[in-house]
Amino acid sequence: MTTTPSDVDVVLPCLNEAEALPWVLERIPPGWRALVVDNGSTDGSAEVARAWGATVVHEPRRGFGAACHAGLTAATAEVVCFCDCDASLDPGLLVPFVREVREGAADLVLGRRR
Repeated sequence: MTTTPSDVDVVLPCLNEAEALPWVLERIPPGWRALVVDNGSTDGSAEVARAWGATVVHEPRRGFGAACHAGLTAATAEVVCFCDCDASLDPGLLVPFVREVREGAADLVLGRRR
């Protein structure tokens, strides 16, 4: 994971996910930047994220939508991904979706878990 400019930013809305963050952050593909949007956590999530090399954005307005918007506003990469921060999805699984965008096969890719 990198904190220097990258061509992929992964926005991770976060509320009290200190326990799950290490698992999630270690799976961010090399060269991609993790943007952890702390949405008022009281469990040290922001500190854990920083310790793992993530960029932390603070969003005081509660809610998933507010956190996603703050992350998108903070993103500077050509490609932006969104991923839950609760370890319910491996961020490494985003690679094929990013490939579709980079190759021009898609402008937007949405998915769901089963």
